[in-house]
Amino acid sequence: MEWNELQAQWQSRDADARSLTRPQASARLWRRIRSRDLIETAAAVLLAPCFGIAAYALFAAGFRVSAAFSLFLVAAIVYVPLRLRRARRMIPEPDPNRPVREFLAAERAALLGQAEMLRSVARWYCGPIGIGVIGFFAGIAGATMLSLGYGLLVVALCAGIEYANRHAAERGIRPAIDRIDDQIRQLEDEDHA
Repeated sequence: MEWNELQAQWQSRDADARSLTRPQASARLWRRIRSRDLIETAAAVLLAPCFGIAAYALFAAGFRVSAAFSLFLVAAIVYVPLRLRRARRMIPEPDPNRPVREFLAAERAALLGQAEMLRSVARWYCGPIGIGVIGFFAGIAGATMLSLGYGLLVVALCAGIEYANRHAAERGIRPAIDRIDDQIRQLEDEDHA
């Protein structure tokens, strides 16, 4: 199919058919991403006030180190849904007035952003939250074997989350990017033919 034909089909879709322009696998992936974001946001909405209240109570009780780590946790927890929201805003909506290649390029950029977020979860998610909960716990329990064990458990959990996210980027998002690359290449080949 030539570029002009594809463009004409894209632009002639009625309102009901427009939602069908995104392939099912891609639409399913974006639903999973939005669902994950919703869960993370709900967790942040519940946990941030808890650690905020804990910071106040710990400061009043003289546990200043734990109170500081609790405030650090509030900041880290609030940052997560803000970061997810920024990435979610990159997800393009199919628009028949927009050129197909432009839509595919925007979809590709959004997927690359999601993959990068998954591959860097230690830096912006697990790392800050892990440091916060370890400092929070150690500030209350002191420098004990229990604190060391807790710290090692948190580090192991963060490593597991990092591994799972990198795996998801390679297994879930990379194939979607490859499909879009193929579509763009086909359009370019047909355009040059």
